[in-house]
Parts: sequence; C-alpha cells; structure tokens
Amino acid sequence: MTKSIELAVVGAGPAGMAAAAQAAELGLTVTLIDTFSSAGGQYYKQTPPALGGTVPPDKYAQGLLTAVQGDGVRLLSGTSAWGLFPEPSSGGKQRDGDYLLCLYGPPGTPRRLKPRAVILAPGAYDRPVPFPGWTLPGVMTAGAALTMVKHQHVLPGRRILLSGTGPLQLVLARHLLDAGAELAGILDANPFPWRGWRHAPAAWGQWARLQEGWESLQAMAKARVGIRWNHLVWRAEGHGRVEQAAIGPSDGSPGETLAVDTICLGHGFTPAVQLSRLAGCEHRYDAAQQAYVPLRDEWLQTTRSGLFVAGDGAGIGGKDVARLEGELAALGAARTLGREVDASRTESLQQALGPQRRFASVLNDLFPLSAHLADLLTDDTVLCRCEEITVSQIRQAIAEGATTASAVRMLTRAGMGRCQGRMCGSSIAELLARELGQPVEAVGQATPRPPIVPIPLEGLIDDGEEA
Repeated sequence: MTKSIELAVVGAGPAGMAAAAQAAELGLTVTLIDTFSSAGGQYYKQTPPALGGTVPPDKYAQGLLTAVQGDGVRLLSGTSAWGLFPEPSSGGKQRDGDYLLCLYGPPGTPRRLKPRAVILAPGAYDRPVPFPGWTLPGVMTAGAALTMVKHQHVLPGRRILLSGTGPLQLVLARHLLDAGAELAGILDANPFPWRGWRHAPAAWGQWARLQEGWESLQAMAKARVGIRWNHLVWRAEGHGRVEQAAIGPSDGSPGETLAVDTICLGHGFTPAVQLSRLAGCEHRYDAAQQAYVPLRDEWLQTTRSGLFVAGDGAGIGGKDVARLEGELAALGAARTLGREVDASRTESLQQALGPQRRFASVLNDLFPLSAHLADLLTDDTVLCRCEEITVSQIRQAIAEGATTASAVRMLTRAGMGRCQGRMCGSSIAELLARELGQPVEAVGQATPRPPIVPIPLEGLIDDGEEA
C-alpha cells in the first residue's frame, strides 16, 4: 500500500528539522524521515538516554527538536530512505511533481510514500582518504571519533594521532583532551594559512565559530600539543591493528615514526548526493569542494520539479547555512504546493545566507584537500574496502581500456559493495583522472543503484503496512 502525502523531508539534521518546522508552520502536512533513533543529525546529535540523555545547549536547536516532535510533523526515526523515483504517468513516461519514496524502518513504518514534494537534507559524511594501512583497526574518521568521545563518552584509543586539515581537527582535539586522551600529535596537510587575513571581512560576525576555535587552541596550548603544518600520515603499521604511524612532510621529505594505537583522519566532508542522483537530478562537479553537488535554483529546487535539496547534501556549508537553507527550501516547497509565501521572509533568508556561504568558502580556500594525498598510494593499497580492490587492479582496468568510473566498476566490481561507492568512489575517480591525465569531471561517477543503503531483502517488499 502506497500512501500519498503532501511533503516528505529526508534527514533530521539542522536543514531537515528547519525545513519540517517551517513547512508545518505554513500549514503543510509533513513527514520527516531520519536514519538515527532521534532527531538532530550530526550537528545536534543527542546523547543516548542511558548516558544522560543531554540535549544540545543551542536554544535554536532545542526549538527545532520541539517543533519536529510536535503535532504538525510526523517523525519516522530509525528509518532508511533507500530509493527515490519520479512517478510515471499512466502512459509510462516519467513526470515531475510526484515521487515514490521507498523506506525501511521499525515495525509500523510505511514502506512506500508518494509525496507531492520532497526536501532532501541528507547531510554529508567524512571524506575517505586511502593510504597504505588505512584498513587496519584503529584508523577511523574524525567524525566517528568525535561521536565516540562527545556523545558516547568513550575514548577511541589511548595514544591518538590526528591527521587531516581544517577546523574539525581542533574541535576533536579539544574534546579528546577534555576526556583525558593522550595526543601524539596533530598533522595538517596544508601549510599554515598565512593568507587568512585576506578573509577577515568574511569572518566578521562569525563570533561563535571563532570562539570555538580559540577555545580549542587554548586547550591544545595547555596540553602542549601543537600542529605540524604541511604534514600527513604516509602509512599506518601494525599486526592486527595500528601500532605506529609513518609521518612526514607532504612533499615527501624525510619523516619519522610515531607509536600510536589510533589514527583519526579529518580531511573534510563529501555531500551525500545518492538520493538526488538516483532521482535523476542534474549535478555539477565543484572543484573547490572536489565533489559533485546538485544544480539548484534560488528556491533550492533541483532540476526536478518539486524536489529540493538543503544543507550539506548540496555543498558543505555548516549548520548555519543548513538551517537557513532548510527554511528557504520549505518556502519553495510550499510555493510549489500552492501555498502563499511571504516575499519578505524569503528575501531575508536569502540575504542571511550570503555571509554564511562566504565564510564556508573561506574555509574551503584555506583548508583544501591536499594534492599530495595521491602520492601516498602504492599498488597494494586497497581502494574499495567492500570488494578488496587494490590500486594495481584499478590500473589494470585502465590498461584494459577503462576511461570512466562506471567502466572501472564493471571490470573490477569496485563500488559494488555495501557502501555503494561512498568510501571509494571519489578516490577511484581521482586515480582514474590522474592516470589518464584528465580532469576528474571527465571520468564521471558510477551510477547509483537502489537500494542506496543496505537493507534486508524483505525491506524491498511493499507489505501494505498502514502509512
């Protein structure tokens, strides 16, 4: 049984919650779908009740959490959205405006919804960076480590090395130090951002973010932990798990070995575009973020009518960009569904987005993904963890004539595993482009296939549960 609804919002982070709250305020019937057991996403993630059940101190976040748990929004928690398809008309041709949204969740969760409009707010995930030894237990992303220490009150290791680039490393370092961890060092793959002074106008007004950075630097100074600029991890070593890390300058100059049991990698984030690509939205390659993002108009509507994308799923901007885009997307959806929208409210949101997006661009400029990361790859480095495909196998596929990411997948199965290419897709495309001497956008992306996330076989069946 497939039930028609007015608006579906996928993702309950800042963008999704803001969109759902705004849409409900405008009188729309809203269904909010999220993978986690409680709303909040990564930015406003709530600590489990067994560990104290604390809520985010941000008053705005608390207001959003209250709104999406109220009568105006139906919240489907612990539910995966594994497919999104434009609905065909009676003649069999696809038409814009109606969608089939496929879900899998706890008992009683509808398996199929037919929304008249959709707002995607899927967020982003830590950018995978392969290097020799990165599959050893003890190597993890900065986001995973932050979740462990901040929300689960568990240290990811005893002697920890941070490697990557950007402000998230400072935030993670502070939380690890506050929890009593020993930091073996912090490596930033980029040189010290001396040119940062040029961006002072864009940083004006970002007092909360600057304060957070200052507090992190103070905690590091107190613990006598500094940053090694222009350094990264060359190789992780150990028997059965990480025991040491070979580190050194990004240009390959002589380095050293550090005894560690945990390596946290923070090389930025990648927008989660799987659903927007599956729905047939047009995307472009953003060279600054080194990722594909959906094309959107001034209402954040994609090239599919009635389908909007807000927040980090359309380009990394942070929670303030996400919440503003969520509200704007809700206004756009309401307009599409025939509701009257306050023009002054729309204008104020678009004006507020300007400085927030400029600050996000500053961070992209100061902390880009290092070009030296590709130099770390050896023939036996695993790129596709799911199918255990190595660099040499990818190069062999290229030698056999593969010139696109899809061709590499067909020849090697790289990207056909449980993660659907999330962990290897960008690395394979970058290696392919490097070997062929072409820009990354020239080799394309492997086509997403449903289900975009792992679900049980019975989850593919529309069992007729009441929606």
